[in-house]
Amino acid sequence: MNDFENSTPVYLQIAEKLAIQIFGGKLAPGTQLPSVRDIAIAKRVNPNTVQKALAKLEEEGLIVTERTNGKFVTNLKELIMEKREEYAAELTRNYEKKMHEVGAEIRMPKIMWLNDGAAEILEKVEQMEEKNEERSRRWFF
Repeated sequence: MNDFENSTPVYLQIAEKLAIQIFGGKLAPGTQLPSVRDIAIAKRVNPNTVQKALAKLEEEGLIVTERTNGKFVTNLKELIMEKREEYAAELTRNYEKKMHEVGAEIRMPKIMWLNDGAAEILEKVEQMEEKNEERSRRWFF
């Protein structure tokens, strides 16, 4: 059984899942993609649907076709980072809109990309926050 939602065309969902793998580094620059047929079998969809998804990713520049060798993730790391930022901004806008609809006020922090070395920084910030929390408990409780 596939894991697609009904409200978005399947080819767009496949394209998004592949883009997320590229953004997250699971599909590194220069990585060859599986064949259209292999993806279609794995996703249990028509090969034409997969072809349409890959055409969208190629139009966006995230993948390139080498005539006899297949399709590859682009080697343009700056482009990948730019598209990743655009995708994150869109997710954030959608999240803010949904939260506003339910009456929640949110304050969005700056995005920290964990696969760009921010994991260590995030860990240090969390440790500092824990220490501050401990101090405040000692002083106020």
